[in-house]
Amino acid sequence: MDFIPHDDDTIADMLKDLGINDILDLFKDIPKKLLNTEFDLPEAMSEPNLLKKISDISKKNKLYSSSFLGAGCYYHYIPSTVDFVISRSEFYTSYTPYQAEASQGYLQAMYEYQTIISRLTQMDISNASMYDGSTALAEAAIMSTIITNKSTILLIEGIHPEYIDVVKTYCWGQGINVKIIKEEDLYNEINEDISSVLIQSPNFFGDIIDMSLFSRKVRNLNPKCLIVQVMTDPSCLGILNPPGATDVDIFVAEGQSFGISPNFGGPGLGIFTAKEKFLRKMPGRLVGKTKELFGEQEGFLLTLQAREQHIRREKASSNICTNQALCALSALVYLLSVGKTGLKEIATQNVQKSDYLKKALVKIKGFKILNQRPTYNEFMIEVPNLKNLLIECKKNDLLPPLDISHYFPNMVNTALVCVTESNSRESLEKFINIAKIVSEVTTG
Repeated sequence: MDFIPHDDDTIADMLKDLGINDILDLFKDIPKKLLNTEFDLPEAMSEPNLLKKISDISKKNKLYSSSFLGAGCYYHYIPSTVDFVISRSEFYTSYTPYQAEASQGYLQAMYEYQTIISRLTQMDISNASMYDGSTALAEAAIMSTIITNKSTILLIEGIHPEYIDVVKTYCWGQGINVKIIKEEDLYNEINEDISSVLIQSPNFFGDIIDMSLFSRKVRNLNPKCLIVQVMTDPSCLGILNPPGATDVDIFVAEGQSFGISPNFGGPGLGIFTAKEKFLRKMPGRLVGKTKELFGEQEGFLLTLQAREQHIRREKASSNICTNQALCALSALVYLLSVGKTGLKEIATQNVQKSDYLKKALVKIKGFKILNQRPTYNEFMIEVPNLKNLLIECKKNDLLPPLDISHYFPNMVNTALVCVTESNSRESLEKFINIAKIVSEVTTG
């Protein structure tokens, strides 16, 4: 973004209008010991020299030829249409539409986003997006307690560890009890005091869970308990049963896979959907379409805004303040560009390529697949020497898989490998050859 500095006269005029003598007076409520007023900055540069300096710094970034890293942020092919549309000034400079009805163009885009997400997930309603997948899950947890008037939620092991941390943080502030349990312990843990059960499928380890079977188990144990499903890569909906077909009450996901580049881990897109009967408890915004009172011309408006900026704080279901509208637009353009058949092809390639790599790795001495269920995108593999594998991947221009001990210290020499349609046959063979070298060096 361009930066135009103010001269001394302009700054003096602004300070005079504000009735203060120094810019630091704007920060007088901050303790002085926390203020840093001295910065070791280089001398000023001309714009051409500054652009060259920044360009030189950017060359320090390492761009790998292919990635085997996932764990919540994924490399997928992004059609050129996406960047073209979101780069239009009427979109990328827009902010949350506080004077909503004056923003008909963006409201229509948000309405179309809601529509396409509802059709993809087969859920009744979708809001106009949230921050990211983790905060969407936390908002869903809180929403479930408001609906059921219960204050305990169950988290099934396999949810992304960072998502669990966010849920815990949100629920701590609300006085909600959080219990993390194994899926097989559901029978012992669920009772009439449980508000909801949160589950990720495909889960953090790549396992695909039969959500129809899981929903039936929960309904049999506690019909009033809500079921919340989360995904970190919803591209799997190109081939897997949508949550609306498996009796899920609330479905949330990270939408980064839909046309948003990884960009050092952000920004994300919080997909949030639910059954229609929970409409008025849904956080964020809902865009609707209407007609003139005395005519047929259509228009768009904010139908629901259940947040504290618009209604009484004690009645608000959320205090989320910003809508990820540009990211939602990216997802909309992406899904329209690839279409139903395109998303199915992408998901199919994800499965086929990861299966190809799994079958090749298990033939190598010392390598063992740890997943007991079918997987999507990601799978866990035991490696004879993970440190060497990571080093060799980087040497061969591959972004290596995740060392899972980062989240689970007891799981040493275990990698979470991710394969998407962006991985070429050449990159897969390169990874297999690296694995063979690591095996030979380690096992002799």
